[in-house]
Amino acid sequence: MNLQPRKEDIIVQQEFLRNTQGMEVKTGGVTLNAADFTVGEIVKAGTAIYVDGASKLGRKWLAGTLGTQTGAGLTMHDVKIVSGSNPIVGVLVAGHPRENRCTGVTANFKTATQGRIVFDI
Repeated sequence: MNLQPRKEDIIVQQEFLRNTQGMEVKTGGVTLNAADFTVGEIVKAGTAIYVDGASKLGRKWLAGTLGTQTGAGLTMHDVKIVSGSNPIVGVLVAGHPRENRCTGVTANFKTATQGRIVFDI
C-alpha cells in the first residue's frame, strides 16, 4: 500500500495527425534522452526526434541537425520529463501529420523523413 500519494495533472494532448492512412509506428517505441529536455517539461505529441547512433536514445531534432540522422520520427503522445528517468515514447515513422501542430519540424527533418512522413497534403 502506498501511503505517500502523488498528485499529477492530467494533460489532454492535441491531435497532430491529419488521418491514419499509411500510419506506421516504431515497434517498442524509443527511449528519449532526458538530458535534451528540462525536468518537468512536457514533450508534446508531434515533436521531431531522431535516434542517436552511439547512445541509441531518442534526441530532440534541433534547427542545426542534419537531414541524415537515422530513426527520425514524431513522438506519438505527450510525455513528462522526470528527474533521473529517460521516458519511453511511441514514434510515428510514416503517416500524414499536420505540420502546424508539430514541434521542431525543419527542412532537414523533412529531408530525413521524405517519402515516409508527408506534410503537404
